[in-house]
Amino acid sequence: MAHFRTVPALLVALSLITSAGPGMATPGPVVLNAHQAHDLRCAAAIAVVAAAQANGDAAARALVPLGQRGRRYFAQVGARLADETGMTQPALRDLFADAARSVARDGAIGAAQGCLPDLDAAVPPHPAPDALACLALLEVYAEVLGARGGADPLAPALRSEAAALAPAARALLMARRIDPGAQADAIEHERSRVRSALTGGAGTIDGDDFAACRHLAQRTGPTARPTG
Repeated sequence: MAHFRTVPALLVALSLITSAGPGMATPGPVVLNAHQAHDLRCAAAIAVVAAAQANGDAAARALVPLGQRGRRYFAQVGARLADETGMTQPALRDLFADAARSVARDGAIGAAQGCLPDLDAAVPPHPAPDALACLALLEVYAEVLGARGGADPLAPALRSEAAALAPAARALLMARRIDPGAQADAIEHERSRVRSALTGGAGTIDGDDFAACRHLAQRTGPTARPTG
């Protein structure tokens, strides 16, 4: 469960490359070809926007969640550039840092939006969770936080967001021809599926699913509270 609350490794890598000083240079200057330069800019833009999403930026959150898939794309681009150019890790760090500063200055959200087809091709998205799946996910996560004891402010926020999704989840069940009397069992079945996925059983749930569910809830009803 902790992976939902930690900043993705992509963002840790970005903080390192943007805060560290100049690293070892490669022997001689490296000139990227057009494809390499494009991939570098896309990886940097997606990293910058993923960081903004993690920090609660509303404009960044209008894009699909980028943390998990962005981390994989960032790693793929870095590995490919290292293989194709022979650059050292410090040199790659500085290259990504320059690209991150450039896209942040020029408009990272627009750049990242233009790079979504590249991201989808390199790291295909899985289907976004619907209202029923999100209702169950947010309720189960709030349940786990509550069981830990203490007063984690995230737990009541998640319960509120789950409540905002309840009408849409029930409408989805009605569309599936599940009558009102059986809907409680269907919702509990979905909770059980989420618990199984989160504890290593069948199914998969990742941090992007969690972010997508919170975003869906915060767009859905008056009971939801925008939280970071």
